[in-house]
Amino acid sequence: MKAVYHFFRLIRSTNLLVISLTMVVFQLFISKYLLVSVEGKWDNFSLYELFKDVILTDFGFLLLMLSTLLIAAAGNIINDYFDVKADRVNKPERLIVGKHIKRRWAMVLHWFFNSSGILIAAYLAYVHKNWWILLISFISINLLWFYSSVYKRKFLSGNLMVAFLIFLVPIYVLVFNLNHLSIDNELNYLFDPSSFIIYTTLIIAGIAFLSNLIREIIKDIADVRGDMHIGAKTIPIQMGIKKAKIILIILIIPLLVLCLYYLFYVHYFNFNILEGSTMGLLDNQIPITPIHFNYFGISIWGAAILILASLITLLLSAKRKFYILSSNLLKLAMFFGLISPLFL
Repeated sequence: MKAVYHFFRLIRSTNLLVISLTMVVFQLFISKYLLVSVEGKWDNFSLYELFKDVILTDFGFLLLMLSTLLIAAAGNIINDYFDVKADRVNKPERLIVGKHIKRRWAMVLHWFFNSSGILIAAYLAYVHKNWWILLISFISINLLWFYSSVYKRKFLSGNLMVAFLIFLVPIYVLVFNLNHLSIDNELNYLFDPSSFIIYTTLIIAGIAFLSNLIREIIKDIADVRGDMHIGAKTIPIQMGIKKAKIILIILIIPLLVLCLYYLFYVHYFNFNILEGSTMGLLDNQIPITPIHFNYFGISIWGAAILILASLITLLLSAKRKFYILSSNLLKLAMFFGLISPLFL
């Protein structure tokens, strides 16, 4: 049982669960608006019905999610594999590779998960005639390897790579649905759902990118001691912790602006744009508006408040445990932002 427990620690099952949730949320969001496009009316689809009828019956999407989780798990394994020396200093109690799981078995698991993930992605790319699926998987595998082996300890580049990989998660679901997004909507009195889907996904992906970039720098501040021990060249080591905090303030400003822009973009979006002034509404058309908009607002305002709380915690403290708290607050803010499409 201990081996199983440490295996799930090694692949970071909690992080994989968050990736799964993110993919499901965006697939639900995209599927709902595609149904609006096809049927020409708003049916107030419940999340349970969508999950049951769309997610659980879409074998292709389930394979996409499995492929993503396998590649992410492989990335977590190789990250721990290369981090053994630093973890002995920063977090010896959390050391797994070399202590609970042998190094050679960690490498075997890494290659097995990556191989399985890329093969599934290749199958999906062939079946859906969408080679972007395979390309993104291939890029992700290579970025995860080079991040762990080389760039994690380099100035800024490692932070950018991780943030970009998080950015790719909602984009990957969008790419998976590209063929459906090009659907010819004959009911031209409705707004174009494709543009709303794409723009909303890009906004949230941008929020995820900035949030994770900030969080990675905060983690580097918390891990300064261990990173110096292995000769890393992270931002706080190269520039000092005070300047690193100034950089974080500069990055948090556009993040908060993007959150507010997202809020107002959805709030003032006209979901009943008419393409022609002579085209009237059909009798059975129900005005298209976001469901649970109040909950959507709560999720975005909640994310913004948590971002500010993370910044205040970071600025008012010089202890590692508070840096970790700041990082966790930002992780919670990311969660609030990523679930926001559920309420649209």
